[in-house]
Order: sequence, then C-alpha cells, then structure tokens
Amino acid sequence: MATKRVLVSGATGQQGGAVVDALLSGEYGEYDVSGMTRSAESDAAAALAARGVHVVEADLNDRASLDAAVEEMEYVFLVTTFFEDGPEAEADHGRRMIDACVDAGVDYVVYSSVASADTAPLEHFASKARVEESLVDSGLDWTIVRPVYFMQNFTWLAASIRDGELAVPLAEDVSLGVVDVGDIGRTVATAFADPASWRGETVEIAGDELTLEGFAAAFSAALDRDVRAVHLDVEAYRAEGGDEMADMYRWFNEGGYDIDVDALSERTGIDYVTFPEYLDAHWASRSAPASA
Repeated sequence: MATKRVLVSGATGQQGGAVVDALLSGEYGEYDVSGMTRSAESDAAAALAARGVHVVEADLNDRASLDAAVEEMEYVFLVTTFFEDGPEAEADHGRRMIDACVDAGVDYVVYSSVASADTAPLEHFASKARVEESLVDSGLDWTIVRPVYFMQNFTWLAASIRDGELAVPLAEDVSLGVVDVGDIGRTVATAFADPASWRGETVEIAGDELTLEGFAAAFSAALDRDVRAVHLDVEAYRAEGGDEMADMYRWFNEGGYDIDVDALSERTGIDYVTFPEYLDAHWASRSAPASA
C-alpha cells in the first residue's frame, strides 16, 4: 500500500492525538502524518515531532495558514470545538478548513462531529451539524464520525471520585453512552485505510452505556473503594456548569444518545472499549488517571 499524506487537525488534543496514535501504529496502512497545532513550540508539539510527525502550525481562524497546511495533502482529519470561541465560531472554523481542502484538491476528509448532531436541541451540537452540512455540500469525498460522551471526561471529576463520590446531573435510571477517545482514533484510521467503503457514511460511535450507579460501581471495582453515585439537580448544576452543559444533561435525561454498540462493532470491525476496560487501563492502581 502506498504511503498516504494525511493532515491531522488538533493533533495535540485528545481526538487528534488518538488519530495520530492509530495512524502511526502501522495497523491501518502507511502514512506520512502531519499534525496541525496552533503552537509548534509547545511541549506537546515537540513530543509529536519526536515520533516522526511533521508539525504544522496553523489556526482555524486563519485561512492562509490552513491553505498552507493542507497543500499537497491527500487525507485530512478535521475536528472542531465550541469551547474556546463559541458555536458560531466553531461552524466557521469547519467551513474555513473545508474550503481550504476544496481549493487544495484534498482527496478525502474525515470529520469528527458528535452523536445526534442534527437532532439534539443543543447549540454546540447544531454547530457541528452545520460543519457536516458544509462538508456534504463541498463536493469532497467524506466520512463523518459522531462520538458520544468521552470516557475521558470523568477525569475532570478525578478528585471527588477518588474521595468516594461521583456527582453528575444524570437522573436515576438514565443510561449515558460513552466512548474511549482511543476508539475514535481507531475508527478514523479504519476509514482512512479503506475510503471506498466509507465515503458518504455518517457513523455514530460508542463503546458502552451505563447508569450513574453503573459508572459508580465500575469506579468502585477499579479503585478498590466505595464510590457512591450522587444525582445532581440539573438546575442547581446550571450555575456551575453553564447553560449549554446544563441543557446537555437535561437532554441526556430526556433520552439522549441511541447507539447499538454490537451493530457498530459489526460494521467497523472494531471491538470498542467498555467502561470497565477503560478504567482498568487508565485508573486502576494509579494515583491519578492517565488521560485528561
């Protein structure tokens, strides 16, 4: 298989980093990997370079930098976020990169969106849906992966969990779909390995689904200590987490994601990591979680 030139946006972040890991593994073909980051001088960028990744400094707010980044690339992995500049800017970021890919003649783009992007009543889901629409309308060959809630998100609660309390605004008997970020990378790499089988597909990905009590029990087993589930009130949480996050948990409590993990695994050929497996790898017998 010929070596393919691929640009990974957000290469020093969780999703981009997972894609880099998968592409460098050799399990999905041979790639000349370029990692896009806003600062080529960061320690994370230096770590990528030490692994043989070509570090490319570019910014989704700067079209000229994107044009330079995608020049001569065959494949591009695109990821966007609303956290820094808001949903409207996120949609603009995605369109800007897609336009650069069109002008550069990129062969194939894989975009990481979010599960239920086009149906959930949430601004930071709708912004990703607008990026999806731009990609579909671009004339490029594309695949969209839509991950659910990251297992890694629980690291934000590491201190309280290790103190024996898992406090989240999930209602009783509500199950939340979760995915290991590493499995996002493996799914994207699977698509890059066989674009002909993946072009034009939108794939929602998850590895497990548990209630808050189920998550707490998994933490209890991994940490060998009691961790109790605490169901926070969504409206009380709003003051701390903000409207968008509170609205997201309200949506979770009203139904949220709906993904058949077994059917997904059959389609992709990937054995997705379960939540207990994730904890065994990253939390068990350690003073702090390995991912953040």
